[in-house]
Amino acid sequence: MSFPAKTVLYFSFYMFALSLTLLLAPALTAGLLGYEPESYIWIRLIGMFLLYLAFDYYQAARQNMRNFYYLTVYTRASLPLFMTTFVLLDMVKPIFIALSMIDFCGALVTFIALRRTRR
Repeated sequence: MSFPAKTVLYFSFYMFALSLTLLLAPALTAGLLGYEPESYIWIRLIGMFLLYLAFDYYQAARQNMRNFYYLTVYTRASLPLFMTTFVLLDMVKPIFIALSMIDFCGALVTFIALRRTRR
């Protein structure tokens, strides 16, 4: 498996873990993010979509879908911008900026891996 594929594979494991936490323990997640119990259904829905996305990342890594890796770099790297905007508009709590940095760092590692293997 190529270095870029491994970065996407490992990121899929993070997404699997996060999605299962959102699906199976929404109270824990809601408490950490500062939300009330009535948010549980939305947390579970996000967990479901994240689980589906994790499967896509996993399969893309297994199939060495290099074009997909580039796409993930752009989308994951943009997340802090969106979260900062949402925080400034008072739509989400500031912790979402910190959480979005996980995606940004994953995108950076994938970008570096793609650059190294291109040479």
